[in-house]
Amino acid sequence: MLKSPPRPLPSPDTVTTTLYDFLDQIGARPRFFSLGRRITEIPHERFTAFENAAEPWSQPFQQAAWLGILFDDTQAGEPHLWFLRFPLDEQGLLVQAARDEFLRRIIDSAGQPDNAADPSTDPLGDNPFGFKPNEAQMANLHARITHSQGQSPSPQYAHTLEYFSGKQGFEQWQFVGLQGIADLAIRHDEHTGLLTQAIPQLPAEPFNVLCGCLENAALGDSLIDAIAQRLHTELGTPDPVLIAAALRGLSNGAQREKVIAAMQVALHSEPGKHPEILAAIAGRAWESLYDNDLRTHFLRRLAESGQRAFDSILADLLFLPVLRTLLLADIRDHQQPQEVQQAIATFIQRFTQSTAKGNKP
Repeated sequence: MLKSPPRPLPSPDTVTTTLYDFLDQIGARPRFFSLGRRITEIPHERFTAFENAAEPWSQPFQQAAWLGILFDDTQAGEPHLWFLRFPLDEQGLLVQAARDEFLRRIIDSAGQPDNAADPSTDPLGDNPFGFKPNEAQMANLHARITHSQGQSPSPQYAHTLEYFSGKQGFEQWQFVGLQGIADLAIRHDEHTGLLTQAIPQLPAEPFNVLCGCLENAALGDSLIDAIAQRLHTELGTPDPVLIAAALRGLSNGAQREKVIAAMQVALHSEPGKHPEILAAIAGRAWESLYDNDLRTHFLRRLAESGQRAFDSILADLLFLPVLRTLLLADIRDHQQPQEVQQAIATFIQRFTQSTAKGNKP
């Protein structure tokens, strides 16, 4: 459910052509965040270009733009968040009719007599373009916002630091809160030594949660190396969930060569064809697939994983602006291994059948 800010909304007679115009008319001071693949802030000019279909959404996920909008409400003294999901076309551009429908609904709702009489009515409550972020997204977004505003971390932060120091033993993780780990991850550069010492010793659950938070951060060499070493350890187990966690954790590392090397190691391993691992690479480390050698190997392992995973992951990747061009060239390349050619042929056949029925693959 979307929460409407305590500001008067434009009347139904108001001409509002974009979401940015709408927010400007209600006096909002918005900040835009992409929530699909990793949490990143979007500059105003990039969001405006996206709304005008001048450029594609940079991080589409499941063929949609997952958007968080923060604006400070000086009247109420507290910020408000909206979470919106808009469909994209095959070029990754906004389906503007969906945005227009969203605006029509909230403006029409504001003009209803019952809503005008009852200030507690939320005109956004039943809007189909809203979504509820999961707990991890909320924790990491909250950590990013409060840190950027110079606010103190959550009360869980102190206990999280104590846990990651290892003084009480790493098995005592049950009382470590997700928000505390998100607060630590956003401050990873302040606690590099603490994290690099803890990562090899963390039990599965806190390691998984930590990596899910670090995937939003541009990590330096020390943390990338620590997670990569843990990856090597997990490849000997092997547990696909923990291997995928390690890949997510280092996916946004500043040194792209090290990220690509880690992805290669995982793909060359026996569990490298597991859908969980392939989905982690596609979902969080998609930029590493700009590398031709890695992408070639990825497609081969993806074909080995089964047609269902191949279709789902390839369809999702084709919505990413840069990868779309690269992958379309790969699809046309008749020098691909036989299993990749067969998987591509089946994918195209299903896509053609789905398009004929008016659906997407």
